[in-house]
Amino acid sequence: MKKSLAMLASAAVGALSLAAMSMPAHAGTVILEGSDAIGLHSPFNASAAAYRDQTFSAIGGSDPRKIAVIGTSVTGPIASGSHAIVDFATLASAGALNSYVAIYFTGNNGCCFSGPAYLAGRQADVTAYVAGGGTVEIGDYDGNAGWDFLTGGSGNAAFVAGIGGALGGPGCTDGETVTAAGTANGFTQPGLIGCWTHQAYSMPHFASLGFTKSFFNADPGFQAANPGFGAFSSLLSNGNTVTGGVPEPTTWALMLTGFGLAGGMLRARKRLAVAA
Repeated sequence: MKKSLAMLASAAVGALSLAAMSMPAHAGTVILEGSDAIGLHSPFNASAAAYRDQTFSAIGGSDPRKIAVIGTSVTGPIASGSHAIVDFATLASAGALNSYVAIYFTGNNGCCFSGPAYLAGRQADVTAYVAGGGTVEIGDYDGNAGWDFLTGGSGNAAFVAGIGGALGGPGCTDGETVTAAGTANGFTQPGLIGCWTHQAYSMPHFASLGFTKSFFNADPGFQAANPGFGAFSSLLSNGNTVTGGVPEPTTWALMLTGFGLAGGMLRARKRLAVAA
């Protein structure tokens, strides 16, 4: 009897651990990145490489699954010094998306413009992936309509400043500033790259689409060049990164049930030991 209870307690704890690993730690998140630091600068610049690793750590967290990196840098496949990644030319050959903790899309050929062609017709799969708790980050997001299925809204380029957007501004600057939300989600102020920000996003417009978390506020020059569009962000998200996330209510309920079951088994073992 004691052996059976011990086995049940062990199984309960094991199931709890497995559930905690497999459940998403956050609601689905889409991140708009106005930079090509990863696709262009990271092979040559130590500050950009540090930001690259910080990004992959933030969107990967402690989840053992790899990050799918779609597209390439200007020198070829993208590397990582933090979270394990796997490189694909397009999403066509990435297989089942739920096997990845996050999907990172580089700018088109590593630089300057977003590349919705990387989706390879798998928009429905990406939608389901995010709905299931996955993280997607779009490098050099310029408001291209090919991403509207993921960001919501339409005509978003009219609210993007810099390269590819309809609004003016510096377009190439190191004037971004990490925010408290950025720090909480795994970022620090990046080192100088010479041209970190290519795009910046009008926060009032994108907030209406659910993008309310600015991890990096953009160079003030973007707002000065576009009065009436509010503040601008250079790294804007509609949720937390894996690093900044907390368990969802369903995850907490599962964890509490598991702890309760394990505790009950242990109490039963103690009662048997006293009776013996």
